[in-house]
Amino acid sequence: MPRLAYYLLFALLPLLPGCGGPDATFTIVVIPKGVTHSHWQSVRRGAERCAADLLAEEGLRVRVIYDGPLRERDAMEQIRIVDRRVATGASGVVLAPQHSRTMTACVERADAAGVPVVIIDSGLAEKNYFIKYVATDNYHGGCLAAEHLIAELRKQGKDRPRLILFRYAVGSESTEQREQGFLDTARKLCPDAEWVSTDRYAGATHDTAMREAGPLVLQHKDRVDAVFAPNESSATGMLDVLRSQGLNRKVLVMGFDASKPLLQAVEEGDVVGSILQDPYRMGYLGVWCCVRHLLGEDVNVGRTDMDLGTGEFLITRDNVTSESTLGLYDPDYQARRVISKPRFPKRAEAK
Repeated sequence: MPRLAYYLLFALLPLLPGCGGPDATFTIVVIPKGVTHSHWQSVRRGAERCAADLLAEEGLRVRVIYDGPLRERDAMEQIRIVDRRVATGASGVVLAPQHSRTMTACVERADAAGVPVVIIDSGLAEKNYFIKYVATDNYHGGCLAAEHLIAELRKQGKDRPRLILFRYAVGSESTEQREQGFLDTARKLCPDAEWVSTDRYAGATHDTAMREAGPLVLQHKDRVDAVFAPNESSATGMLDVLRSQGLNRKVLVMGFDASKPLLQAVEEGDVVGSILQDPYRMGYLGVWCCVRHLLGEDVNVGRTDMDLGTGEFLITRDNVTSESTLGLYDPDYQARRVISKPRFPKRAEAK
């Protein structure tokens, strides 16, 4: 379908019988970690695109409700949203849990109420209460980050680099996996590296990242060669501190995720690379799997781990402006994409 047709379809959804209204065949509530970050806006666009495709291709009316906490570290608010949406008639939930353990109980309650939950972005410690996990292979993304950063350091003749791992937040399963992948790979590739810091946490926002990065950089600025920051806010917060102290490009920064400031820094050379996810596809497949389950299909046929990967992509100055990279985060390029969709057989009990 042409891009203009999609825009028109999105605009008409609230006006069509059952589309975006109470007569929808299914109501899927997409609950991100927070509503403002560009990553979650891509998830939203992907989810809404899935609903548009289901209507256009199958005549299936799916209402997508996007509802999440304002702050990415407000787990209690996210729990309240899950419970409220389950209690008020959601057909299914697509959830990006803020915490791998804290969020388990509300997912269990949804399961007990007969509301299927698809987990996206970050995993849960308990896997018995959700029907599918759609996410980046975050451990692999961390490995890619380490491989690229170590290679860039070796180009500078630094075979025993001094490294900082600038962590994100305790309990965030996705970033913990990235951090572990980075640590394991960097230690394997460069066993003589000096780890200047591995226990400082940036927190959920650019401002908290700057507050944590400031003293860290000030303390170690004369003996650090590179930093890995495992999400967008930690990377841009660290970068702004390095810039303020005249250390950008002297201290290499490897990031994760996409935003205009971060990718501009990659293009300009202030950041040596960033690992991008595909949140658009993540949102799309989250809704897709939830709907297929509601239609009686076995979304985990032949699988035991309940995982559906959405890809990890190394972005550098060489490919930061390519069409494939823009399709990972730019709304116009996302709308042009053709999304491949997995197909599933009917569940035995649904036949």
